[in-house]
Amino acid sequence: MKEFLDIYLTFLKISSVTFGGGMAMLPILQREIVKNKSWVTDEEVMDYYALSQGLPGILAINVSSMIGYHKKGILGDIAAGLGIISPCIIIITVLTAFITNFRDIEIVRHAFAGITLGATALIFSAIKGLWKKSLVDKYCIGIFIITFLLMIIFDLSPIVLIIIGAISGIITKKTGAKL
Repeated sequence: MKEFLDIYLTFLKISSVTFGGGMAMLPILQREIVKNKSWVTDEEVMDYYALSQGLPGILAINVSSMIGYHKKGILGDIAAGLGIISPCIIIITVLTAFITNFRDIEIVRHAFAGITLGATALIFSAIKGLWKKSLVDKYCIGIFIITFLLMIIFDLSPIVLIIIGAISGIITKKTGAKL
């Protein structure tokens, strides 16, 4: 029971300080789950994020559930998911009760603008870390460039891009290229 409470409280803590969604959660998740607790590796976190991009639902819940499942099976999955959503439920409930009274106040608008910029900086930090760990050779860079161009030019669904990336990785591995 103690391990499930630890999973719940860890994800509650992560969600409590994350503004900006699932990608903004990445640097905090890496620090808490990978570095501090060693529950998963950086590579596993990247795999969970990649897979979650193509799944229905909220990225943060999908990733946390996968980590919880990796750690302690179905009950770990549930504990992690509940930990991630608890602060959101509390904050949204409180905000919706008061938001109509405060949304037009200039200082509140400025605060939200600052939070958005802070979350954007966290996302860029996460991208920098993923960049260093993912683009390790010319084949990875090629797959990245092709996928990026397909995304920009054709506005493809994330699931299609993930499938293209997976097929490219398989083909690259089958041909003996180093990944």
